[in-house]
Amino acid sequence: MMNVETSAAVDFQMHIPGLSPRRVYRNLAAPALYELALKHEPGTLITSTGALATVSGAKTGRSPRDKRVVREPGTEKDVWWAAQGSGSPNFEMDERSFMLNRETALGYLNSLPHVFVFDGYANWHAGSRIKVRVITERAYHALFMSNMLIRPTPAELDDFGEPEFVIFNAGAQRRLPLPPDPKSP
Repeated sequence: MMNVETSAAVDFQMHIPGLSPRRVYRNLAAPALYELALKHEPGTLITSTGALATVSGAKTGRSPRDKRVVREPGTEKDVWWAAQGSGSPNFEMDERSFMLNRETALGYLNSLPHVFVFDGYANWHAGSRIKVRVITERAYHALFMSNMLIRPTPAELDDFGEPEFVIFNAGAQRRLPLPPDPKSP
């Protein structure tokens, strides 16, 4: 049984095969995420303007050339695939490589003393909303996603259920090699 700290009074269970974290911090408010970042992330501080500053590691921003998408019937026609000179960041990944990376990420997240979960929505229009769950190792990633997605009300969070889309952010794990970039020499 995982230990859950959440911003809502709900019996939260994640139903993700292979994921069984020891402690889950779910949808914490910004002050709690600041406190946990300051406590657990070396080099983290609050700037004179009140922003949280932290060291993100070797990759300090987006890495679009590291993005991979599994080509399958559901993505085949809807994704702008990378091709010579196309400028698209959507490089093809086979399903086997995806599953290896997914299992490595889950094993890494399971090895941590805690993970952060942010459940939110993409799209303001209720009829078009997508439920998104982000599972990450770092408080500042959860804080970032709470700014990128729409934070549910306490009642919406109680009824959130299972997400339609899950993001595993296990950035500090030792990575498996990605399929080669077709543009690399």
